[in-house]
Amino acid sequence: MLFLSACSEEEAKPAETEEKEETAAEQEQVEMTESGFITQIRNDKVLVNNIYFAVDEEVTVDSGNGSDSTEAVLSDIRTGMKVEIDYKGPLEQAFPLQAEAESITILNDTESVKQSEALQAYINKEQLASLLILGQPIVRDNEIGFLFNNMDTGKMQEVRIDLDTHEYTEGNEEDAETEDAS
Repeated sequence: MLFLSACSEEEAKPAETEEKEETAAEQEQVEMTESGFITQIRNDKVLVNNIYFAVDEEVTVDSGNGSDSTEAVLSDIRTGMKVEIDYKGPLEQAFPLQAEAESITILNDTESVKQSEALQAYINKEQLASLLILGQPIVRDNEIGFLFNNMDTGKMQEVRIDLDTHEYTEGNEEDAETEDAS
């Protein structure tokens, strides 16, 4: 049988104290960026993907295409726009998640505008007021796909939208319905 023993000059800390220190370290503010589409604008908040961002008059707004950037204002923001939002994390644990925006960049390069127009056509055709995009949209073969939750009905759904014609397919392959969003 082997017994080990050790001595230390350091005072032992209870496990609770260690956990509290770890939690405090996790709460440190880290600069982060979220890219996605605005699916809701309410009072002083915008919903991008599954995060509500608080926006106030101090939030800087720019419009950019990747190489050039111009100053914009909060009133330029519209539902369906593709944006990048800079914020400090961590996110508040709620559903949807919550954070305070520091800056918003409206993406106006050709692909972003094309994707935004397709999403806007779908939102307008379906008259969706509370759309929560889950995860990142998938773009392939001239089509953009989203998994979303309609916050008014609680219904989760997938949609694929043609970037040129704005025709869309909702649901799974078996029960697919194709409509024209234009």
